[in-house]
Amino acid sequence: MNIAYIVPGLKNKGPVLVVRELVNQMIANGNTCSVFYFDGNPEIVFPCSTLKISFFQKIDFDNFEVIHTHGIRPDAYVFCHKAVKSKTKFVSTLHNYVLRDLSFQYNRLIAYVCGNLWMMLLLKRHDVIVTLSKDAMHYYTKWFSYNRLTYVYNTRTIETSVKLNPDEESQLINFKNDFQLIGVNALLTYRKGIDLLIQALVRLPNYKLFIVGDGKARGELLHIAETFGVADRVFFAGYRNNAYRYLNYYDVFAIPSRSEGFPLSLLEASIVGLPVVCSNIVVFKELFTDEEVAFFELEDVESLAKAILRATNNNKISKSLNIKYMKNYCPEIFYKNYMRVYQSLL
Repeated sequence: MNIAYIVPGLKNKGPVLVVRELVNQMIANGNTCSVFYFDGNPEIVFPCSTLKISFFQKIDFDNFEVIHTHGIRPDAYVFCHKAVKSKTKFVSTLHNYVLRDLSFQYNRLIAYVCGNLWMMLLLKRHDVIVTLSKDAMHYYTKWFSYNRLTYVYNTRTIETSVKLNPDEESQLINFKNDFQLIGVNALLTYRKGIDLLIQALVRLPNYKLFIVGDGKARGELLHIAETFGVADRVFFAGYRNNAYRYLNYYDVFAIPSRSEGFPLSLLEASIVGLPVVCSNIVVFKELFTDEEVAFFELEDVESLAKAILRATNNNKISKSLNIKYMKNYCPEIFYKNYMRVYQSLL
């Protein structure tokens, strides 16, 4: 099968990493892939041809059996360039909950206008819409009929042999000292709920928080740490390539998100067998059980503190999480599920 993937750019971001996982698996199983993108210089490398194009530069869709888009501009590109009659099949993966997540990023008005334009117009010419969970699939029935919707759980692979450099390791160890270390690898936005972790430290005197990532909420999070008197127990490491390198140094990994599509960092933690604390949002409850992660009530700081203690004192959690990864979220399952989507169209 010859497949083209269209993404906004080759940035080191979740949706693009998912596309790379997909390309890796497709090529490993004898398919041919090409990746087209619009913006910037590549930050990640693909094992196939990649071509930077302008929005107005038309790809010959007939050269491919499947065109698979990821993001609003790639979806708009297909809407503008697809012929009225085409043998090529068109797939889009939606990596978020569109109105909810655009509201976090912008505001409700922009989210409503842009989100509905995206759903009601720009995806009209796609044959199937892929979501990341059953819950997301149900969410998108607001705009699409069930026969155009499906879902495929993400996968993630990491190079476990890649370690921290000496300066990074020394920085982390000196900060940790004799404390238990809570780790977060995330973009710093309100949606990620890191403010809740900072507040929870008040109830966790033997814990410190190590944050890998950057974003527009960093200044506000620093202010919260100072306000609650825990600034000396919070470390902002900033953006780091391959943030998963830090996982082996954490005692517990936290994902206190207010909204998520399908967090790759959770899969990374499951690969290394690290205990995980999650907010009890619907998508996490679908993907994992109480035996695999420690859930807390969203916006309840006391519940979060208790979940952190539970996770660090229960060895069964990390083992169960790794088993779940191998059963439901490994690359082989990911490949089979996407091939099922492609072949159903052909």
